[in-house]
Amino acid sequence: MLLFQDYLSKIRESAKSILPQVSDSDILLDDSGFSDIVVRTFALSKKTGMDFASIAKELESSIGKLPFVEKVESRNGYVNTFLKPSAFLAPVIESLERSGEYPDVFQDPERVCVEHTSTNPTGPIHIGRARNSIIGDSVARILSRYGYRVTTQYYVNDAGKQVIALYEGFRRYFDGKDRNVGNLLAGYQKIYQEMENIGGEAKILGPVIKQYESNDQELVEEVKSTAAIVLQSIKGSLEKLGIKIDDFVWESGFLQSSELDQVFNSLDSYVKDESGAKYLDLPNGRKMYLRRSDGTSLYPARDLAYHLFKALNADWLIDVLGEDHKDHGTALKHVLTELMDFKQRLDFIFYGFISLDTGKLSTRRGNIVTLDQLLERMTEEALAIVAEKRKDLPDGELKIIAEAVAVSSIRFSVARVNADKHMVFRWSEALNFEGDSAPFIMYAYSRATSLFKDFGKGGINLGEIKLDQYERKLARQVFMYPYYLSDAAKYLRPDLICSYLLGLVKAYNDFYTNCRIKGELPEIQEIRLAINHAFRSVLFDSARLVGIRLLEEM
Repeated sequence: MLLFQDYLSKIRESAKSILPQVSDSDILLDDSGFSDIVVRTFALSKKTGMDFASIAKELESSIGKLPFVEKVESRNGYVNTFLKPSAFLAPVIESLERSGEYPDVFQDPERVCVEHTSTNPTGPIHIGRARNSIIGDSVARILSRYGYRVTTQYYVNDAGKQVIALYEGFRRYFDGKDRNVGNLLAGYQKIYQEMENIGGEAKILGPVIKQYESNDQELVEEVKSTAAIVLQSIKGSLEKLGIKIDDFVWESGFLQSSELDQVFNSLDSYVKDESGAKYLDLPNGRKMYLRRSDGTSLYPARDLAYHLFKALNADWLIDVLGEDHKDHGTALKHVLTELMDFKQRLDFIFYGFISLDTGKLSTRRGNIVTLDQLLERMTEEALAIVAEKRKDLPDGELKIIAEAVAVSSIRFSVARVNADKHMVFRWSEALNFEGDSAPFIMYAYSRATSLFKDFGKGGINLGEIKLDQYERKLARQVFMYPYYLSDAAKYLRPDLICSYLLGLVKAYNDFYTNCRIKGELPEIQEIRLAINHAFRSVLFDSARLVGIRLLEEM
């Protein structure tokens, strides 16, 4: 629950008090620049039978009496509301003085589990799969900032065909050699090439899978230890991006478990038999198979068990999955919420895949750019740019800046695209120092920090104040942060925070260019320094939600 002056809600309440037909969608923040909050009257005219002039008169009278409203104007079917400058600045300054952050947050008692990444540990993580990690980590940060108690989980698939192929490929072709990521990946690719050439997947992997799913503990531990080697590599790569996962849950733990028993007990009346195999009928006419005829469990059954396990310690479950898992996610939600006594909230974030200019990414075919390779190249490119711009800095400081720019550029370029859209990853766009990029945001923070160090945080009389257009625009953008944070948490959309950051920084650059501080009257200096301080604080808070590493000097 956010604690801040929610003027939008107050205006909605005021409007509804005289026109109950007003809906929340009729009253919105105005991003057009014409006003601060706008009431659209087109739908109201149909609902009430009143003409625009009559509606506008009623709304102007009611909204205009609110103490934080400066003026209300009506034009072309819109009722435009302008807030007093003090209404923007006072809540931000007071919150920063009180707690050091804006907005203040009450601790929400809900426990949230965000499952993300969960890529098969069959090779180094590449940028395509890292999109899952970046989205999931950003969502977890946003929800945590909003006040939820958040944990993150990685569901390690050590019981599937691909991980068993990883184990079997090494055993067949590299037995006796060092069991490192390179040899494991080479064996994995080689066994898939062999299976494709002879069409012998069932012949090569079938006996191993059957032995594994019969819960042969020696084999289970061998496969798990093989997967753990690659998983450690994936963890190391993610940590370079600032992504740390709280818990790793292994699928093999559900081959035989109380949760798996609970799945079959709960679904007993719905399960159907097909030559000994057990399945469920789904609304789309398909079947969800839970057990083979030999009694071994299948992935859907284990995934249901995993969600029961997660529900033991969470009120809200969020799964980040590739778009190719939509059917599975829809089926999973149907079974849990419609056929089982599942009380927790369950949401999915489905993301579109990333491709390179050269085509799609595939670990088994070797057509990948690993996250480590991407970071290395991005750091090299950033170092060359920063070294040219800052010839006064020693090599050590240049390297720190370059690494921060590289990580921030990758994360921001991914997070700013709505998850359900496909991406083509282009090196030059990800590392754009000119605008709509992480470096663009980072430079603004270093500018604000420089002013803060030279002149302090300023101070204002929180009564009536006057602001010029650039001061007002920036103060408004700073104040609007909780609305973007609220929507990002509600809709699980990190891209909304990215959009906010770009708008905030553009407003600051206009302010920085047009509102000098040195040489101005003391009262003007104090106001501008207070706005600079508020901007710097909110930028620091919001940028970290999408993984941007801000530096005091760029």
